[in-house]
Amino acid sequence: MSSCFERYDCIARHIKKDRAMNLLTHSNNGDSEFTFVVSRSSAQSDDKVHTVAAKKIRDLEITLTDFYLESSEMLEVDGYPAVELFYQFKNDNRVIYQRQTLILLDDAVFGKKMVSYVGTCPGEFSENHQRQYQEIIQSIKFHRAK
Repeated sequence: MSSCFERYDCIARHIKKDRAMNLLTHSNNGDSEFTFVVSRSSAQSDDKVHTVAAKKIRDLEITLTDFYLESSEMLEVDGYPAVELFYQFKNDNRVIYQRQTLILLDDAVFGKKMVSYVGTCPGEFSENHQRQYQEIIQSIKFHRAK
């Protein structure tokens, strides 16, 4: 049986490694299902958003079948530098499209956090899905300590 201190240390390590994820889905009149995922993870204090994005692309190339990067571009989200990736891959012989925006945020306690926003559509990323994704990204406002 573990002691109270061992359990507390385990909980503290878990909190340090914030890997929370939120999933939202939307389907409209037979339209392809659009999912939007927000995930957070720890990052190194010296990480830069473009190097984190390059690592993400390498990871996707390794893990996804028939991965193809359509585009990669630097942008800003609520004043923070970000990278938007647009790519496709196959899952069960079905083409899946994803648009992913990566942002690094400073964290006073843990150095940096990476926040990732991913819009996913099977079959195609239609103009409607693109509009929805951009509206969500443009609406993001981060809490800033005063």
